[in-house]
Amino acid sequence: MAQLIAPVGIDPAGYRGLASIFQYTNWDGDMGRFNCGQAAAATFLTFQGVFPPSQEQAQEIMRGLERERPPDILGGWFGTSRRQIEHICRQFGHELTEINGEESLRNQLDRQQPVIVMLGVPGPKLFKRYVLPAGHWTVAYGYDEVNIHLTNWGAMSWPDFRTRWNSMVSRLISMRQRGLTRQAQG
Repeated sequence: MAQLIAPVGIDPAGYRGLASIFQYTNWDGDMGRFNCGQAAAATFLTFQGVFPPSQEQAQEIMRGLERERPPDILGGWFGTSRRQIEHICRQFGHELTEINGEESLRNQLDRQQPVIVMLGVPGPKLFKRYVLPAGHWTVAYGYDEVNIHLTNWGAMSWPDFRTRWNSMVSRLISMRQRGLTRQAQG
């Protein structure tokens, strides 16, 4: 559910990033299994001031993104491509730039700039035996020494994040150890 979130259980002295962010989740739209890309884009664009941080308007905003820029990998069954995320943001006047590596990610969060990332997650089982790879778009908005804080997910340990950020799915869509954030103005 779309709502304002804040990191929980942190040491304020060691936390870096946003104190809070308005997040969208998959369940704010109609395509809940495949629309995490649209949720990440809506979260990012809300932070940029494009959309109001409104629970009442969240479903309408997500449905609009799903209608205009739906999940597009293999007919939407495998979610949303990086290109589609970039198109969504560009459509609303925000060019994205790529960051590369953990140091760049931390630097963006230090500057209060959220970063859209793709993480590998376990997918469905094939023949009840093989787990297919899947991905999940989310927005990193803060970190401490133990965890990175993600919208549409929650806190994730750094070792788990590094593994998921380096996944096969992330590699397939050119997001391995990369993120997307607002292009510097100037």
